[in-house]
Amino acid sequence: MKNKIGLWDLVFMNVSALFGIRWIAKSTASSFGLGLGAIPVWVIFTFIFFVPIALICAELAATYPRDGGLYEWVKEAYGDKQGFMVSWLNWTAKIFWYTSFLTFLMVNVSYAIGQPALAENKIFVMAASLVIFWILSVISTKGMAFGKIFTNIGALGSTVPTILLIAMAFISVLIFGHKPASVYTVQTIMPKMDVNSFAAISSVMFALAGAETTANFVTEMDNPKKNFPKAILIAAAFVAGLYVLGSIAITLVLPTDKITASQGVLVALSQVAANLGIGSWFIKLVALGISLSILGSIILYIASPIKMLFGSVNKGIFSKSFTEVNEHNIPTKAVYLQAAIVTVILLATSLLPSVDTIYNVLVTMTALTALFPYVLLLTSYIRLRKTRPNEERPYEISKKNSRAVNIAYVVLVVVSLGIVLSATPVMPSLKENIIYEVEMIGGALIVIFSGIAIWNNFVKRTGFKQDKDKLIL
Repeated sequence: MKNKIGLWDLVFMNVSALFGIRWIAKSTASSFGLGLGAIPVWVIFTFIFFVPIALICAELAATYPRDGGLYEWVKEAYGDKQGFMVSWLNWTAKIFWYTSFLTFLMVNVSYAIGQPALAENKIFVMAASLVIFWILSVISTKGMAFGKIFTNIGALGSTVPTILLIAMAFISVLIFGHKPASVYTVQTIMPKMDVNSFAAISSVMFALAGAETTANFVTEMDNPKKNFPKAILIAAAFVAGLYVLGSIAITLVLPTDKITASQGVLVALSQVAANLGIGSWFIKLVALGISLSILGSIILYIASPIKMLFGSVNKGIFSKSFTEVNEHNIPTKAVYLQAAIVTVILLATSLLPSVDTIYNVLVTMTALTALFPYVLLLTSYIRLRKTRPNEERPYEISKKNSRAVNIAYVVLVVVSLGIVLSATPVMPSLKENIIYEVEMIGGALIVIFSGIAIWNNFVKRTGFKQDKDKLIL
């Protein structure tokens, strides 16, 4: 097959999926973030969440090299119903992710065209987001052998500005002698044990999530049993280093109370560029690069969850018109249905008071629902390891089943903690907190029970019966 996805294509795709420069500002902002406490939190969660999840996904993809990713792995362990539910949860989480990411994209586009004031214009952000998302949806229907062009460029567009921020911040302070904006001591970098910090930790975990995404294109890969695990490990090391060093760099330039989630990185780069005597053209160029990185990530995430949910699950759950795939194995009409849903969400969130508020609310909502699929992923991995100890695994995190299972149990506890923390009340008054919790928890419950209702309706209509040995009682 021509136009296969090679090792470095995989690395770039994983970097596009796993690394987002926006999280550097989001995590270090005093509002909705951890401040300097983000630095040790990135290190800790890299090792207790990011790396083990990446290794588990690498093992599962190498053992079951089929399109479908999370769906295939959970189905392998528990059967069709749970396979559908993990696909449903993964897709619904991405619906809110698109809208938050599009908001961040338009902030960068505003800087790239030299009109940063547009970043605060809700009408511009909403209208431009809709146009771009529909265009990217059309592009995503061409398959990832074509889409890798955008993810390769996108990976560079995100990582290069981060490397520049790191290098310029340290040069400004260490060589040119500019005073650091923050003081780093054991006391100042310790995360504060308050509700804002608890909620922000779930966002850090969400930022480190995504290792399973490229597994949905495993049949388009060149030598997946070897290249997928290798690409995951290369990308994991690279991404973790960028998050930690990027957090240090941005807080060298700006005090944490001056960092905003949506514009913090660009403001920091503007400041350090001014310190080094670099003109405004630099920020326009960087903003353009970040915009390209976002485009690459959105294309990857548009196709992947859709392909898993509408292209892999049991026939008959959804209308045939939404499950029919094109020559690139992408369910085209489902992609357009998704674009219509994102349009509705964008129109609804435009009622919120500011662009930064819209961005933070959408990110928080995404973090809650995005961690649910990992519960099913980890319990499936544990079950497969326990029930199939002698299965051939071309790549495995440990030869000993007991050790691999224990690692998965630790990560399962971490994920469960992240779900609880993401629902932490963070609003200033009791009334606002009640509304916030109803929206957060109520929204998550609606998503879960709507998925169960869709499945039960499918069973009622078709009489489908799942293997008894795979039922969860």
